[in-house]
Amino acid sequence: GPPGPPPPRRYELWLEEGGARCDAVNVVPAGDAERFALVTSGAVAEGSTLFEVPASMLLTADVALRDRTIGRDLSRIEQQQRQRGGASAADRTGFETFALAAVLAAERVQRGAVRGRLRRQDGGVLGGGKVLPQWEVKDELGEKAGGRRWSPLVASLQWPAEEECLIEEGRAEAVTAGAALIAQLVEPVARSAWMRTTQRSGVAQATSEEDCGCTAVQALLLAMEAQFGPPPPLDSASGERRWGGRGGGGVALCPLANLAVLPREDAAAAAAAGAVNARLGRPPDSSGSDGALRCVATRDLPAGALVIAADYREEVEEAKARAGEEERPPAAGDRGTVVSG
Repeated sequence: GPPGPPPPRRYELWLEEGGARCDAVNVVPAGDAERFALVTSGAVAEGSTLFEVPASMLLTADVALRDRTIGRDLSRIEQQQRQRGGASAADRTGFETFALAAVLAAERVQRGAVRGRLRRQDGGVLGGGKVLPQWEVKDELGEKAGGRRWSPLVASLQWPAEEECLIEEGRAEAVTAGAALIAQLVEPVARSAWMRTTQRSGVAQATSEEDCGCTAVQALLLAMEAQFGPPPPLDSASGERRWGGRGGGGVALCPLANLAVLPREDAAAAAAAGAVNARLGRPPDSSGSDGALRCVATRDLPAGALVIAADYREEVEEAKARAGEEERPPAAGDRGTVVSG
């Protein structure tokens, strides 16, 4: 069949179908084709909306709990956590991050089958990384897998490199425990995706548990890095933090938001260079919008300008540091929140 639209355009189509308002920006490949960036599609005046994401497009723990492949297992884990007395805000955020990571990992192992990155036990990450021959798989978007509604969002996130199963020392224990549990959840998903693909190619293979384990670690690190806590209102940085519309107060993976903020290591340099030109927040109640998150230009922008938004997650951490609260456990939406099974 004819090739589908390129990945950035596919992502835009998915956003439009989901009801995101994003006419003012285009999704483009960033440097390497694996990553996306946002540029203005035309001239934009200061204060104008660059994009707005509805609550229905937030990937939250509630969405994960309804997932048909892993939702039931996640519900069981959540119940066990409650029974063990894990009911604090930090415990809740920990579980939410874990649930997001499980969705990422489940999506990734299914997509792994699609992308022909399938590896035998002996060719996994630990076995020299030999890959099996690439198979042509027409079903790029995964429609046949049925209801894999979040694949475009998952594909837009900055996945750690295949080799990067390395974890900062302070978080190693929690990440390892959480990842082991996620690997167990996604292994059956990986196996069925694997069987579907190998049956089509006439080769029967066993799935690689090493791959599931590494994917689980990557997914957990990515969820910790990519999740956003609920935003402040755009008209008051110190206002109540919650998602607009019916988005609630938990952490979420939010389409477009991850493309508007820079990775931590680049953000400080961009701020110092005066390159930040946008702000993220909840639409003001007075606007009558039910959007969960809006991005506005903080100055006039020409067409084709790279959108770089201030990261309100950093502002939360800075405010806490100034108040001398570094010793407190991380609050919802902090990037360092860890998870234990």
